[in-house]
Amino acid sequence: MRIMKLNKTIICTGLVLIGSLFHSCKKFYDVNDDPNNVKDAPLAQLLPSITVNIGYIGASDLYRYSGLIMQQFSGQTTNTSQTFKEYERYNINNSDVNNQWNSIFAVVLADIAKLIEKAEATGSPHYAGVGKLMKAYIYQITVDAWGKVPYSEATKFAGNFYPKYDDDEAIYKDLIKLIDAGIADINAANSVFEPDQTSTIFIGKWTDVKPRWIRFANTLKLRLYLHYSQKDPSFASTQITTLINSGAIFMDSNADNFQMRFSTESGRQNPNASIEGGQFKNSFFPNRYIVNLMNGKADPRRPSYFVPFPYNSNPATYKGASVLDNASVAYSRLNTYLKGDTKFGTIVVNPDGTITDGSITWQGNSYAKLLTYAEYNFIRAEAALNLGAAGDAQSFFQAGIRASMSDAGVLSADIDAYITANGTLNGTNAQKLEQIINEKYVANFGVVMEPWTDWRRTGYPAITPLPISVAVYDKIPRSIIYPLSERNSNPNTPARTDLLQRVFWDTRP
Repeated sequence: MRIMKLNKTIICTGLVLIGSLFHSCKKFYDVNDDPNNVKDAPLAQLLPSITVNIGYIGASDLYRYSGLIMQQFSGQTTNTSQTFKEYERYNINNSDVNNQWNSIFAVVLADIAKLIEKAEATGSPHYAGVGKLMKAYIYQITVDAWGKVPYSEATKFAGNFYPKYDDDEAIYKDLIKLIDAGIADINAANSVFEPDQTSTIFIGKWTDVKPRWIRFANTLKLRLYLHYSQKDPSFASTQITTLINSGAIFMDSNADNFQMRFSTESGRQNPNASIEGGQFKNSFFPNRYIVNLMNGKADPRRPSYFVPFPYNSNPATYKGASVLDNASVAYSRLNTYLKGDTKFGTIVVNPDGTITDGSITWQGNSYAKLLTYAEYNFIRAEAALNLGAAGDAQSFFQAGIRASMSDAGVLSADIDAYITANGTLNGTNAQKLEQIINEKYVANFGVVMEPWTDWRRTGYPAITPLPISVAVYDKIPRSIIYPLSERNSNPNTPARTDLLQRVFWDTRP
């Protein structure tokens, strides 16, 4: 992994072509006037470049791999391009992941390292603190995808082209320290430069967004601790209880969601909208598993998540795809929640699966959702149920549903009706946990990695592996393969030939 060489080129390369889906990042938020001079970029340019890149990572390859594996999406298609269909079949090879790996290490983490270095050199701990929190977030999803990755030597720029791979559990433990250091920096009394109006995630004056960064930090710690629920439940219980009892503040409303909104402008749109064009048109659908799960409860989030199929059904009906189906486009499409507003009104999907007006498209001004208030509540519900944490599991369970539905634009009366029908935890603890994770799975529709992490930890939702006649493996994958570019350039890269090796916290049989 020749980070120093790669990092010299541009500051926002994370917006470069991920696969062939995205346009150049040159104009995105106008964050960089001199892309060849990363070292001298001011903090006010580095930060928005990093947050934009994080948004793209949250809506690109890892997001698609994990969503297809977890049967939230389907790559069923009649197209010649079978890319997403292959991913759904668990056929993710080492050349597929090159761009995502480079975006994470050679761009985002490299730029974060420069941000922290420059912030500390200029006496600007508030910038440094934000940088440390973003580093912790990116490493959390990276470890959850690959396990062992470069960490202690990953962003050393003094000619270390072959960083070692650190133990994944050791990285996790250090991320907790990194988050604490970030909070301490953010709480520093003085900072020469402030991250004021420069982030594309928490947007606003520093005095207004500072508490939101701290709430995000503590909620991220809860997520990390919860991942130990099978590996070391005693540790998870102790750490979560200690954090809650410490008086730490956590996400308090949907306004605290850690997310980035894309633009309607070409080249700045959410990739979910971009893939509707060109070679990937009609090749990325909602999966029948999640659609059927929501159909079974008459879930009022469906109109936001999916386009009715066919359009004129009354009441509206929704149909998901699967790689197990014969090639077809006769399905619901992803809708505004993931693709943004429509340009010319209602999307109409005909009985044969065609869209009535081919010019009708989504504008792409949707969010990359990375860690939400809804997820916070489901974390607390699970922790209260199984780890002895403070609070009532059912109250948090219902709060998570309400937060998710409100975020999807569901009317209060419809939320209340859904809670009345589906908001009571019943049965054994295992059955209650399944209810919590199933609702978290629906709420985290479009959240990178976390639904897959939940399944690896808990076995829920109870998805069925694809048959070996269709899939590459007869088991659901447990990790991502290392990229070919890394195998060819860094002799320290661990050997991995399949997707079945486990991340350290994945100890469920």
